[in-house]
Amino acid sequence: MKKKLGSLLTLALLTSLVKAQQPVTYTAPQIIQQMEKVANWQWQRLDRGWTHPPTDWTNGAMYAGMMVLAEVTDKPYYINRLVEVGKGNNWNTGPERFFADEYCVGQLYSQLYTLYHDPQMIAKWRALADSVVAAPHTESLEWKNNIHRREWAWCDALFMGPPALAYLSTATNDPRYIETASRLWWKTTDYLYNKQDSLYYRDGSYIGKKEQNGANVYWSRGNGWVLGGLVRMLNNLPAGHPDRPKFIDLYKQMAYRIKRLQTADGTWHASLLDPANYPAKETSGTGFFVYALMWGINNKVLPASEFLPVVQHGWDALVNCVQPSGKLGFVQAIGAAPGKATADDTEVYGVGAFLLAGSEVLRYTLDQHPLPGFTIINKTGLHRMEEVIEIPYQQFASKLPKGKKDQAFKLVDRVRDIEVPYQLAYEGKKTPQKILLSGNLPAAASLEVGIEEGKPAAVTPRAYGRYVPERKDDYAWENDRMAYRMYGKALEQVPNEMAHGIDVWAKRTTDMVINTWYKLDNYHHDNGQGLDYYSVGLTLGAGDTAPYGKDSIYYPKNYRQWKTLDNGPLRTTFALTYDSWMAGNTAVTVTKTITLDAGSQLNKMEMQFSFKGDSLPVVTGIVKRKEPGTILLDEVNGVMGYWEPQHGPDGTIGTGCVFTTPGLLKTDQVHVSRAGKAVNKEPYTYYFGAAWNKGGNITSAADWFNYLQTYAQKLKEPLIIR
Repeated sequence: MKKKLGSLLTLALLTSLVKAQQPVTYTAPQIIQQMEKVANWQWQRLDRGWTHPPTDWTNGAMYAGMMVLAEVTDKPYYINRLVEVGKGNNWNTGPERFFADEYCVGQLYSQLYTLYHDPQMIAKWRALADSVVAAPHTESLEWKNNIHRREWAWCDALFMGPPALAYLSTATNDPRYIETASRLWWKTTDYLYNKQDSLYYRDGSYIGKKEQNGANVYWSRGNGWVLGGLVRMLNNLPAGHPDRPKFIDLYKQMAYRIKRLQTADGTWHASLLDPANYPAKETSGTGFFVYALMWGINNKVLPASEFLPVVQHGWDALVNCVQPSGKLGFVQAIGAAPGKATADDTEVYGVGAFLLAGSEVLRYTLDQHPLPGFTIINKTGLHRMEEVIEIPYQQFASKLPKGKKDQAFKLVDRVRDIEVPYQLAYEGKKTPQKILLSGNLPAAASLEVGIEEGKPAAVTPRAYGRYVPERKDDYAWENDRMAYRMYGKALEQVPNEMAHGIDVWAKRTTDMVINTWYKLDNYHHDNGQGLDYYSVGLTLGAGDTAPYGKDSIYYPKNYRQWKTLDNGPLRTTFALTYDSWMAGNTAVTVTKTITLDAGSQLNKMEMQFSFKGDSLPVVTGIVKRKEPGTILLDEVNGVMGYWEPQHGPDGTIGTGCVFTTPGLLKTDQVHVSRAGKAVNKEPYTYYFGAAWNKGGNITSAADWFNYLQTYAQKLKEPLIIR
């Protein structure tokens, strides 16, 4: 009986050990949560002081990981921190020109340049890269005479130098940089790569050195640098580049070798061939290996059947080395050879490797749980937060399962596994014309949207409009930022209240207020949600347009017909039609179609004029006040803005317009204005809107003008839908 019980206990113990060693699979939300947790801890640590200079290679490796996090997160914090780093460095590399460690940071500058297109981001780095390209590089790589300060004479340099040149080549479309990176990569490889072992010596001084067990000395992180650098080179090498097959072959040789060297705890210990002499886990080398091997699976270079268990086990081990605070432990300190590591040891390059690994594990996880859908990509340096994104409905419907196009569906953010609010826009027609969704896309980020069957959750209205017969035929509309109205026929019967242009209501709430305010009929007083104190009168108000000639604006009477085309929860659209009137000697009619999206300070105006002739001079205006305000006339970007003088305790309203075609901007005693030409029966399109300093989002003229100019830039750089 005792013998049988002992056997059962042994079996149970073995079973528990096997289970403990089995890799854990992670969901996409769990992966992104771990990445953000580790990244947050690292930035908080750096806020207390930098251990290494911000231009240093250690931080350069961290920036590489932070950059891939910026591409999958919905938080602008990470890309903002990276831009701050560049500005703080004055976009300089380190002090020694030809030392690869000193220009590893060039990877970050090059990647940021592809987003922001700001030449100063790469000017100094590019000048240095030009000198690297021009140098003869004929010296031997023997480890003497400080050769590492002039050539890539140690294996770590293959992560620092070649990818920096490669990303610069991609950013500038200049092949000289990647050609130099490739040529010098193979010079280093010819000297340090042992084809028999499929591993790199750290540098020439380690050739022939042995571990305690008699094996060659191959440093885990050193080879991690190489394999990580290989991946980053391959990410930039054109598909048809003549050296690409050589890089792929080298990558496979190393990958198969590294696969066989993983230890039972899931990590690769500091010494690849003598792990028993360094029994502790080591996460920096492990992070680079997980990153590189998962890249191979994702890009169909390595068979998942062979490598996936290795990668999963490695990622599980990395996650288990993250402390509750987010600190990543077991990172070997700076060195040139295998060394000890403890749970309390951490370094910025280990964090970079962890984030790089997480990005590829996340990509694989999404690929293994496919949903019909699409990816929205922000390849700009602009944060697109709470932006309403529109997709032609026919394009969207092609992704719906066959036979289920009329069934209810949900949209989900696949990375965070949360529902994405959406609206079908009919634009006054019987069938949907567009699908609208609201998402957060910081600069560089992507949004993976999946389509699932099922009833979507109710969406709180953030855009709304209606005809208001109880208040002299107003048409009023609003979103979660501001409210507006235009005037109808009934107001013409009250001469002392008559007004022409666009009115603005100042809001400090995201709630829809139109119905409440009209019902209470005291909206000229701030009831805690805002008020209407904007004065329009016989002007164009906050951005209306009318025919113009002989220094006169030819105003129509107020609108005669209205039609609501869409009404929330993310977009409201309506059309107002005006009776014919005389613009000088020309009879004119117009229909104004106005669209307001949730989260936006600006409306889209599409006016269609009808008249005899080819073109009609028109003017778009913003009414000025008697007291001095602040004016922006930016013809280069097609932006005019006005920040009104303060209206006593009511605060200050900013108004503005953005145009997508050239036009003359000017100011006179009544308006800030823009002259243009309308074409008969063709849309005359621009954007208008307002902000209130007590609304909390925009509080100064500088804020408002920046918003307008950024909006103009967003129109020129639309999101990519793939």
